[in-house]
Amino acid sequence: MARDFVDVIRIMRLAIRRRNENDPDSNDTTLLEYVNDFFNLEMANDTKLFENFGTLEFTIDETVTDGVYTFNDVAADNNFINIGLNGFISLTTQPTDSTSWNRLRIYQDPGLFFNRWGVNNEDILTAGYPTEMLFYGNQMTFRTIPDQSYDVTIYGYKKNDDITNTSTDIPYDYWLRYLAYGAARQYAADYGLSQETMGNIERNFRKEKNQLLKRTHNQRKLSRAMPRF
Repeated sequence: MARDFVDVIRIMRLAIRRRNENDPDSNDTTLLEYVNDFFNLEMANDTKLFENFGTLEFTIDETVTDGVYTFNDVAADNNFINIGLNGFISLTTQPTDSTSWNRLRIYQDPGLFFNRWGVNNEDILTAGYPTEMLFYGNQMTFRTIPDQSYDVTIYGYKKNDDITNTSTDIPYDYWLRYLAYGAARQYAADYGLSQETMGNIERNFRKEKNQLLKRTHNQRKLSRAMPRF
């Protein structure tokens, strides 16, 4: 059975023990704001689920002479909150069935990256085949800077989109109670609910989180480990 965010708010209202929909402190609009904050700001950082794992594919070329691209430049809408340590890169001119993809090493520490490549030296960089990339904030910096067009594929975890309507379906039904209790935690803290209520919410949240993580763990068990050589 499809579940929507009306169901999330219903469970959240039971958890915080504020069932009066006409109360401005606990009406649907107020509670949806808390659900949204948890859904698109906290959830992807709190749990690394397969369902939030995605692929970002874009092209870089010689027209960007400093090798720096933002999420807007590659039409990613800034929805990736964490990117893995490796991606792949290939010449754009290769056929789509080509096996010429090369590993792209990805840094997330600017200190390590610029210690290797130098800072403020764009005017003396030599263009060539990019082999490494810094992912920091919403920017991706490539070195070597590209000398022509290259296709890039990187992987990471994405945040969820904003919910503007309570009738929107939940992406996955089994997220229902995790979302409700996750949003209820911050509401309870902001409105100073009793320690008993906050304790009940916290226990239920941890229970639902463990259920989600067990699902991801079981999926990972089916994935074969890859050697690093």
